[in-house]
Amino acid sequence: MENKLKILHLEDIPFDVEMVERELIKGNIEFEKLVVDNKTDFEKALHNFLPDIILSDHSLPSFDSAGALELTKNKAPGIPFILVTATVSEEFAVNILKRGASDYILKTNLKRLPAAVQNAIEKSKIILEKENAEKELEHSYIQVRKLAAHLQDVREKERASIAREIHDELGQLLTALKLDILWLGLKLKEPGTELNKKVKVMEKLVSSALITVRKIATELHPALLDKLGLIEAIKWQSREFEKRTGVKIKLSLPSEQIDISNSTAIALFRIYQESLTNVARHAAATNVYCTLQKNNEELELTVTDDGKGFDVSYIEQMQSLGLLSMKERAVMIGGKYEIVSELKKGTKVQVVLPFNN
Repeated sequence: MENKLKILHLEDIPFDVEMVERELIKGNIEFEKLVVDNKTDFEKALHNFLPDIILSDHSLPSFDSAGALELTKNKAPGIPFILVTATVSEEFAVNILKRGASDYILKTNLKRLPAAVQNAIEKSKIILEKENAEKELEHSYIQVRKLAAHLQDVREKERASIAREIHDELGQLLTALKLDILWLGLKLKEPGTELNKKVKVMEKLVSSALITVRKIATELHPALLDKLGLIEAIKWQSREFEKRTGVKIKLSLPSEQIDISNSTAIALFRIYQESLTNVARHAAATNVYCTLQKNNEELELTVTDDGKGFDVSYIEQMQSLGLLSMKERAVMIGGKYEIVSELKKGTKVQVVLPFNN
């Protein structure tokens, strides 16, 4: 070891202290050792001496190894703790190892102590490295989540901006063009001519283009989500879905508007949209049931269909982008996402998030 090992030794018998030191020297361990024999000095040493490892006798007049181990876990977690004792029952030895001790050595077999100390230090380093790696991974995971949330927010803002431009700019241009075509049709004196027929075809094409523009703008970002809120947006989306697919949707929604942030409303609306998309593509359902309910603590969105269902574990292994997208949206707004499905028994998508009036 490059640096001297700082050993805190809880022991009240000087002869045993010397025996332990002798074995450590024989094992070529360079160390600096502080010996204490009571709880007060032991606790002070944890803070001031900052040991690398603790050796502890089992029973002292006013303190014992169980208390020392508990104090170590609370005050200096991660420090290896080795019980060095004259005799203990097998049951006690197993119990103290379960409670977090690194090892136990009988004083009649101190030859094993140097190897036990080195093993405990190495194991402690591995555990510390693992904990640090897990912390870094968790930090990276949080950063990725924040980045994903930011990108999602940027994407929604861009979609809203593009939808406004399409609806306002392109929509107005097409409306003006339609009016000009209608004016041109009125100016033509012979209604049955080829030119007149062509004008009518042009008017129909522009009208169709206007409908398409409105549809694209609404699908990019429904304006009523901003103007009238989530409930009205769900109603609108349900009507559109029924027209397009013929699948009936039964809604159970709050009678009054829900006071939630715009980002939360968008996330829930997108989850609802994705759920309906999955129903249309895969479920072969005849009915969909959507429930949005709130109380003082939670807001819950549930979408259930009576379709053919599927094996959730298989789909999760396939890493379905639609399901991942819904899950990520739910997590980004602090919610929990769950999907339950069985073959021939339909599918339920549920999002629950904290809510406080």
